[in-house]
Amino acid sequence: MSNAAQVVSIALAEVGYREKASNASLDLAAANAGSGNWTKYARDLYNAGYYNGNKNGYAWCDVFVDWCFYKAFGKTEGQLVECQTGTLGAACPYSASYYKAQGRYDTTPRVGDQVFFQQGGALVHTGIVAEVTASQIVTVEGNTSDMVAKRTYSRSSSYIAGYGHPQYTEAASTIPVEKYGAEQTVKVHLLQSGSIGAEVKTIQRICFARGCLDDAGRQIDVDGDFGPATRQAVVKLQKQLFPAAPAKWDGEVGVETWTAALTKLW
Repeated sequence: MSNAAQVVSIALAEVGYREKASNASLDLAAANAGSGNWTKYARDLYNAGYYNGNKNGYAWCDVFVDWCFYKAFGKTEGQLVECQTGTLGAACPYSASYYKAQGRYDTTPRVGDQVFFQQGGALVHTGIVAEVTASQIVTVEGNTSDMVAKRTYSRSSSYIAGYGHPQYTEAASTIPVEKYGAEQTVKVHLLQSGSIGAEVKTIQRICFARGCLDDAGRQIDVDGDFGPATRQAVVKLQKQLFPAAPAKWDGEVGVETWTAALTKLW
C-alpha cells in the first residue's frame, strides 16, 4: 500500500465517528454524540505534543486530517509529510500556508491530498481526498455534520479553494537490471515538485541526455532540486516514453516513468 493510500485508508476507517458532547467516551464511535467539539483526535494529538495547546473543544476538521497523518507516520515524520513546519496546523489558513510556503499548493487534486474549502474568500474547512475522477472528488472530512463522513464534490465547485500536496515518498516496485548475467534490483522513489536529492539528479541527467528541455527551451540544471523547470522536462520525457498515453504526462516520476526511463533504449 502506498503512503497516500495508507492515509486514505486510515481516514475511511473513521467514517461514522461522532463528535462528543463532552470529554467522555472519546474512543467510542457513536457514544456521547453531540456538538461539543470533543474528539479522540484532538486528545491524541495533544498527548503527542502537536500544536500550541490543547485543541479539544474546538472545531476539529483540520485536527482530523493531522491525526490521520499522525497515525500513518508518527509525529515527526507525519508533520514533515504534511508540510507542518509550525505549531498552528490546527487551523485551515495556517495549514494551507505551510503547503504554500513549500510550493505544494495548487488547484489540481490527487488522492491523499489535503483539500481546503472556502467561504467569502476565507478558508473554513478541510478534508482528505480519497478519490479523483475527471469531474469529481470524493473526500473524507471530520467535523462535517458533527461527524466523520465521505463527501462528493464537483471539481469545479467554487467551495473548493485548493489542494495541499503532502510530501509522500512512495517506494517504487523494484526494477530488474541485468549485470554480468545476474539480475539485480534498484529501489527508487516517487519524485514530484519539492523533491530533492540524488534521485532527482538521476532523473535530471536522464532528461538532459534525452534532450528534454524546460518550457522555455532551456536545458535544466542537474542540481537535485525538483522545481518547475525539472517538472516541465519530465513531462517532455514522459511524452517520449509514452507517446500514446497522455494520462501519464503528469510531471511526476513514479514506478512507470522510472522503469521506462531506466530500461527503454533511446
